[in-house]
Amino acid sequence: FQAVALTKLHEIREAAVNEFFEKMESDWQEADWQAFFKRNTWIFGYSLDYRFVSSVVDQPYYGGKQVTGRDGQRGDFLAASEADHRFTVLVEIKRPDSLLVDDELYRNKVHRLGDDLVGGVAQLQSSCRTWEVEGSRTDDNRERMREFACHTLQPKGILIIGCTTQLDDQAKRSTFELFRRNLQNPEIITFDELHERARHLLLIEGDELSRSSRAKTR
Repeated sequence: FQAVALTKLHEIREAAVNEFFEKMESDWQEADWQAFFKRNTWIFGYSLDYRFVSSVVDQPYYGGKQVTGRDGQRGDFLAASEADHRFTVLVEIKRPDSLLVDDELYRNKVHRLGDDLVGGVAQLQSSCRTWEVEGSRTDDNRERMREFACHTLQPKGILIIGCTTQLDDQAKRSTFELFRRNLQNPEIITFDELHERARHLLLIEGDELSRSSRAKTR
């Protein structure tokens, strides 16, 4: 029964990866992608520094409201690294067609960064700060995080945005990669990079199922 359940789960994940690939060329909005990742939180899998990340709360409220109730900050996912003690990770999702760099050159061999990229980074940095100094310290949130064995210490941000297919010349590739390499927080991952990572995790899972099946038939 366990083998059947694992095989079924693998098939569901395989269908999700195929849907992921197809929808990168569709007119899905940010809300559609948020719903998709909510159904398939396993896709976040390993963050690029090889810590496993899982979702804790979707559409979290980070804090920042005025006395009038305005200007509160919300995000897409509040996640956490997986271990005995977990640390919060804030995930913000844009769209595959969000512009990474403009076609226009800023200076020789340097392009202007896309508005969604710059805005997404600033938004996530602000959300990380607000969650650390305000949201995580409220009585209700502190108790809930304690239940999840979850801690907040300079929370990591992950921004999912754009596709590397936009980077169609060396100047664009250099502009984007140098920007994110020298950015301390958040970590920037493109949709096609995330898709490839999910596909790779699926291949590993498939190989493990095949080895397990062959071992049982011997």
